[in-house]
Order: sequence, then C-alpha cells, then structure tokens
Amino acid sequence: GGGGGGGGATVKLEGLPYRVRESEIEDFFRGFDFIPGTVELGKNSDGRMSGDAWIQFRDEGAARQAVSARDRQYIGSRYVKLRIS
Repeated sequence: GGGGGGGGATVKLEGLPYRVRESEIEDFFRGFDFIPGTVELGKNSDGRMSGDAWIQFRDEGAARQAVSARDRQYIGSRYVKLRIS
C-alpha cells in the first residue's frame, strides 16, 4: 500500500512443483506484462525449493490482471495460488 511512484509490482506464487524452472513461470504468465528475468525461486534453509516464487510486473494493474486470470491455474500437476506481495 501507500504512495511512492513508479516501480513495478511483485506477484507471489505458492504451491509450485519443486522442480519448476524460471522459464516455466514466465510461460505461465505469457501475454501478461511481467518483466523478463525477474523470477525468484524460494528456497528453504537447507537449500531445497520451498514451492514459492516471486515475479515482477511492470505495474500493479498488470499484476492484478495476471493474478485474476491465473490464480489457481496449473503448473505441471500442481495448482498455484497467486497474490500481489
């Protein structure tokens, strides 16, 4: 929330398959205004995938569009929960 100009918006993905790759997440959002190369995959303290990831969108409007269109869609065999983080 709050003011502050410019900048993008980050969408958090939860419930990803543990073997997911950045490119699969970019494919998932194809057609939406994300910023390529900004996917971050979450890791547990032991270095394994946590099933969470983050991706940057150009602005909050683009992020909202992607969340409403893609929330609870599947990547692989897992459905993914999205929220603006």
